[in-house]
Amino acid sequence: MSTPPPNRRRDAVEKTRAIERAATDLVLEHGYEAVTVDMICELAGVSQRTFFNHFKTKDAALLGVDPPTVDERAARAFIVSTGPLLAGAAQLIRVDPGGLDADPQQLARRIRAIGSNPMLITRQLERIEAVESEVREILVLRLKNQYPDEDPAERERQAGLIVSLVAGLMRFIGRSWATEAAAGRIPDVDPAAIERLLHQVLPKLG
Repeated sequence: MSTPPPNRRRDAVEKTRAIERAATDLVLEHGYEAVTVDMICELAGVSQRTFFNHFKTKDAALLGVDPPTVDERAARAFIVSTGPLLAGAAQLIRVDPGGLDADPQQLARRIRAIGSNPMLITRQLERIEAVESEVREILVLRLKNQYPDEDPAERERQAGLIVSLVAGLMRFIGRSWATEAAAGRIPDVDPAAIERLLHQVLPKLG
């Protein structure tokens, strides 16, 4: 099987980033509803055909083409660990910010653009929810490994509850990103800081 020449791959990456930046800049300037694919193409200097070769919709240009996934290496370590369940489960979900992740300022602008529209926030959260069933299966394995004497049905119920808590935690993180970006600060979600916050809050829920 032949592979595309390096220059062609590099050109594709550059066009992807140009489209993403154009979509982000336009949404921040005009608002999500006012932005069209034609406007994105004009600012990015690409044709509509090129745009649709890279992205199916303008939403995809903002959210990224790659949906959230489960970090397989982290999952293997999590299953055999005895560390915090909730914080550990949340860290299994990997959200790839796309080509802009190499530029923190652009990443901050992108998060700000997503956070500017409730529908975009909802769609990003829906993408995260798509991996919830996989996270639930991993949690069942972790609970089985750590608490082998528990009833399997009870493990399933516990895994379901933890997944729901993870979803809430991810919403909190996403809105925190949007708030930081809207204030002109570069979003920085430190897993250790989230874990410390959980340690502060969870005992108060009992």
